[in-house]
Parts: sequence; structure tokens; C-alpha cells
Amino acid sequence: MNYMIGIDSGGTKTEAIAYDLNGSELARCQTGFGNLLIDKKRGLANLEEAMKILFDKLDEKYCQIVVVGLAGLDGGNFKAELATYFSHYQPDIVFINDAWLSYYALVKEKDGCLVISGTGSICIGQKGQETARVGGWGNLLGDEGSGYWIAKKMIQQLLKEEDRSEGYSSLSKKLMSALEAKNVFDVVSYTYTHEKDQIAQLATLVAENAIAEDPWAIELLEAAGRELANQIKLLIAKLGFTQQVTIGLSGSVLEKNPIVYQSFSEVLAQLPIEICLITEAKSNASGGYYYYKNKVVGNEE
Repeated sequence: MNYMIGIDSGGTKTEAIAYDLNGSELARCQTGFGNLLIDKKRGLANLEEAMKILFDKLDEKYCQIVVVGLAGLDGGNFKAELATYFSHYQPDIVFINDAWLSYYALVKEKDGCLVISGTGSICIGQKGQETARVGGWGNLLGDEGSGYWIAKKMIQQLLKEEDRSEGYSSLSKKLMSALEAKNVFDVVSYTYTHEKDQIAQLATLVAENAIAEDPWAIELLEAAGRELANQIKLLIAKLGFTQQVTIGLSGSVLEKNPIVYQSFSEVLAQLPIEICLITEAKSNASGGYYYYKNKVVGNEE
């Protein structure tokens, strides 16, 4: 039986799923992280192991294509090296950014947009043969509405309170307690000496205070939703959607925080076009199948 493989190769795990050419799942497996920016040698080994497991189960010669969504693909400029490393395998192996894998998993083969808001944020989309992006410029230059952005705003508020001698808000006190900080200098030191994903995790403190009806925490989460909505509005205009648009939502900030989601939705509801929001995908690896349908089968028809 002919089949294809979709692989979601991220910072914590690599998930590979084989599908027949009608989209029915045949087999799946999971190995370690695949982000080559973390450890290129180990990431390649984990990715290759996942492919071999499925090839052993289903026979490599029947595999038509392998579509790999790879975290860190663009930032590391790995495409040429990957093509050489996997050149001895029989099927075509296509590497795409993990954001586009998520796009196809949610939006499938339709035109539309995707907004991702986790540690960072980015909006991508396609209409016909045109693709576009808005945002995704990293924690120093952008990533509005992301977990890092929320945490940074919380830390900046603490510093404003310090500068103005206003006394610390409940959220600022919670932040200092969580970091076991004796003063604001400890918080600043933590911010400059830890990775961006560790900083982004502090956004959970804002969510906790919002549940406790802290007005400032609620306001901050609402602002995050508006930022993300404004980014996707720019993308909608960039791609020229005027009647209706499907928007996939990915990342913990939008998926798990109802205040961010509601604020985001309210802004989009004001647009004079029909909006269809999609929030669930069984697995990002399924995006490999819809990429295959869109880019391979679609071009052959």
C-alpha cells in the first residue's frame, strides 16, 4: 500500500505518523526532540529514528513522500545540509517550517491564516499561490501577544512601580515571590540571564491573577488578545481576503487562556468579513498529509 509520512519535529519530541493516500492513519511513533538548534547531531538522530521505525513497519519502497515540520529550520539555515544527510532515502523528503506544518494541520488544504502564540508569536497565511507573514520577529523586536510579551510587560510594570515609589501591586509581589527575589535587581538579573522560554513561563502568573480578578492582570491579557488580533488583521489585508477567511489558532496563550481568546475574537468580530476560527488539531503531524494534498496532489491535478 502506498503511503506518506508527516513528522512534527519540535523542541521536546518528534512525532511521526504514516497515512495512506486518502488520509487514514496507518502507524505512528515518537522519538526525542528534533530542533536542530538545541543539538544538531542528536536532533538529526531522533528525526532519522522516527522515519526508520515507520519504514520498518510499512516498507520504505511504498512511501511516496515524507513531510517534516522542523522547529529552527529557518533560523539555522539547515535546508542544504538536511537534503544531503537524507539523500540516501528513496522517498522525497520535504522540510518545512514547523509553523507551516501547524497551518496545514489546522487550516488543511484551504486558503486561510494561522496565528501562533506560545513563547513567541507569528501570523502566516496563504491565498492561492501567494503566501505571507506578519510578525514573528523574535522577542527583542516583536512577538506581540506572546507568552514572552506578557511576561515582559509584567516585569516592566514592576519596574515602573519601583521608579514611581507606588508600592508593589499584587502581581508584582507574586512575581518577586515566584523568583525568590529580594529586590527588583534580582528580577532584572533573572530576566537577562535566562532563556526566553523560561521568561515566557512567567506569564502563567498573570493568568493566575486574572482568575483571581486582578484588574491589571485582566487588562494585560486583554491587551495580548488585541495585539494578536491586530497582527492577523494586517495579514488578512495583506493577502486580500474580503469575503471570508479561516483562521487556525495555535499555542498555549490563545488555546488555554479564555480572556486572551475573547479579546482576540471581539476585535475580529468587528471586521466586515466572515471569520471561521479553528482551535483544535489532532496532531501537527497531520499537517504533513494536508501539505501533500495541497502542494503535491494539487499541483498534479
